[in-house]
Amino acid sequence: MATLCLLLNNSSFAQSDSLRTFTLAEFLTIVKTYHPLAKQADIVTDKAKAELLIARGGFDPMLYSDYDRKVFYGNNYYSFFSSEIKIPGWYGIEVKAGYDYSYGSNINPSDFIPKTGLAYVGVSVPLLKGLFTDKKRADLQKAKLFVSASEQQRILMLNDLLLDAVKGYYEWTLAYRNKRIIEEALLLSQQRFAATTQATLLGDRAPIDSTEAMAQYQTRQYEFNQANLDFQKASFELSNFLWTQNEQPYLLPNGVVPEFNDAAVFAQSVKLKPLTELEQTIQTTHPNVLMYQLKVKQLEVERKLKIENLKPTLNASYNLLSKDVSTWSNPEWSMFKDYYKFGVKFSMPLTFAQGRGDVRIANLKIREAKYDLELKRNELNNKLRSYYTELVVLKDQVNLYKATVTNYEKLYTGEVMRFNAGESNVFLVNTRENKWLEAQQKLAEVQLKYFKAEAALKWVMMQLN
Repeated sequence: MATLCLLLNNSSFAQSDSLRTFTLAEFLTIVKTYHPLAKQADIVTDKAKAELLIARGGFDPMLYSDYDRKVFYGNNYYSFFSSEIKIPGWYGIEVKAGYDYSYGSNINPSDFIPKTGLAYVGVSVPLLKGLFTDKKRADLQKAKLFVSASEQQRILMLNDLLLDAVKGYYEWTLAYRNKRIIEEALLLSQQRFAATTQATLLGDRAPIDSTEAMAQYQTRQYEFNQANLDFQKASFELSNFLWTQNEQPYLLPNGVVPEFNDAAVFAQSVKLKPLTELEQTIQTTHPNVLMYQLKVKQLEVERKLKIENLKPTLNASYNLLSKDVSTWSNPEWSMFKDYYKFGVKFSMPLTFAQGRGDVRIANLKIREAKYDLELKRNELNNKLRSYYTELVVLKDQVNLYKATVTNYEKLYTGEVMRFNAGESNVFLVNTRENKWLEAQQKLAEVQLKYFKAEAALKWVMMQLN
C-alpha cells in the first residue's frame, strides 16, 4: 500500500519524474474508505440503528410525580401528592409501584388514605387484544428488520459506487494505453522521417518519400497531443472518486499511471461458473432480494398487529395496597384479600369495520411486495444473463483481435524489411503502420468493453470489492 500512502500524503509526488503505478485495488481502497457516498452509505445503517433505539424506548420505565394543593381563605382544602413508576413488559404486561399522600379539610371520602400515606404495587395484563402483540412490540420488530434492510441498502449503495469507480478506472486505463500506442508510433515516425530525409539528401530516396514521412510524423504529433489531452481529461474524471482522510477532494498528480498487463489482469478476471449456479446464488443472496424479503416480513408484522386489533379489549389490573408503610416490612397473606384494588376494562366495536379494512389492506400490501420481489428476481436474472453472455463473447473477441494485431505487426515488419531493401516506399510502410496502429487501438477498446462487462457481472453478483 506504499503507493496509496504516497498518493494521499506526499505533496511532492506530482513533481516526481518517475512514473508511479496506481493499481485498481489501491484505487478502490481509497474510494471505499474516503468517498462521501461510501460514508453516506454508513449513515443509512446508523439512522436505522437510531430508529431501533427509538422503538426500544417504548419499553423504557417511566417515573411519574404529581402534586396538587388548594388553599382558600387560609384554609387548606386539600393537598395531594402521588408518585409512581411503571415498567412495561412483554406480552403487554405492565408492572407499577407508587406512593400516594394526601391531607386537608375537604378531601373526598373516596380519596381518603392513611395519614402515613398509601404505598402500592400492581400489575396490568391484557387478556384479549394486545396479549400476543401490540404497537410497541410491532414497532420494535419492524425496527430490527429495518436495521437488517439498511445494511443491505448500504451494501447496494457501495456496490453502485464501486461500479462507477471501476468503469472510471478502465476509461483512464484506455486513455493511457492509447497515449502509449500513439507515443510509440510517434517515435517510429520520427525515426523514419529522420532516416528518409537523410537518404533523400544522399540521393537514395525520392523527395516524395521525405514529404510522405514528414506528413506521417506531423499526423502522429497531432494524434499524440490529442491522446495526451484525453488522458489528462480521464485523470480529472478519475479524481472525482478520490478524497482525502480530511474529506477534501484530491486531484490525481502527474506521473501516476494505471496498471495494465494483459497476462496479469486477465488472470485476475472472474472464473465463470455455470450460469444456472450464478442464478441460484443471486436468487437467495442478492441484497435487493433480501431487502424485498425483509419488507415482506415487516408487512407481515404489521398484518399480525392488524389482526390483533380485531379482538375486543379486555384488560385486568390488580394493585396491592398497604395500610401503612410498615406493612411492607412484615407482609401477611391477608393483605392480598383485605387491601387491594382490582379493575377490569372491556370495549369492542360492534362491526369491526375499520379493523377488517386494515387487515385487508395489510394483505394487499403483502401481495404487492411479493410481486415486487418476483419482478426484482426476474430483473436480476436477465441482467445476469446479459452480462454473462456479453462477457463470454467479448473474451473470444479479445483473443481474436490479439491475433489480428499480431498479423498486422507481421505485415508492418515485412514491409519495413522490403523498404530497407529498396523494394518498397514510405507510403506503403505508413499504410501498414496505420493498420497496425488501428488494430492496437481497436484491441484496447475491445479489452475495455470486456473489463466493463466483467465489472457489470461482478456488480450484479455483488463481487466488487
